[in-house]
Amino acid sequence: MSHSDDTRPTEEPTGDERDDDPPSDDTGGERLEFADAVYVDAVPDELWAYLSDPETLTECVPGAESIERLSERRYSVEITRGVSRLTISLSGEAEFVEMDPPDHVVTSATAFDSTTGSEFDVLAAMEIQDGDRYGAKLAYTAEVTYTGGAATLSPSVLRPIVERDIDSYFGNLTEVVEADD
Repeated sequence: MSHSDDTRPTEEPTGDERDDDPPSDDTGGERLEFADAVYVDAVPDELWAYLSDPETLTECVPGAESIERLSERRYSVEITRGVSRLTISLSGEAEFVEMDPPDHVVTSATAFDSTTGSEFDVLAAMEIQDGDRYGAKLAYTAEVTYTGGAATLSPSVLRPIVERDIDSYFGNLTEVVEADD
């Protein structure tokens, strides 16, 4: 007895997939999602000024070689990061696709590494709230989709690296903002 084509699974499990790895997106890439909040000893207006300043961003983003403002909403980015066994030199653009200073911003970014053929797409949102006695509460969500050579890395390998970079960014930002007070 034979099976017809429409009764076979379209993809055989490989056995090396982990339950905690998110599924690939529909372009064959991998996707990671992050969400958290940090408190910064600043008022929302003051914090907003730092979040949109290219010099502060270059100082705070791990591996940033340059971040330049192209317009009020668009930035060019050059970032080099060691990611597991790969060195990725990203070149791309970020845009504030939605912004309501000083309350929130949604940023879309795309960057490419020609050496590994890796492309990273990021959609990130930050909401700044008055945190009362704790200063400003900065809540964020981020979705990172990546393809190419970087997609050969399991999300369980890449996730802690990206989480460490996110923590470093917010730690650096907090130091810069609070040092200026």
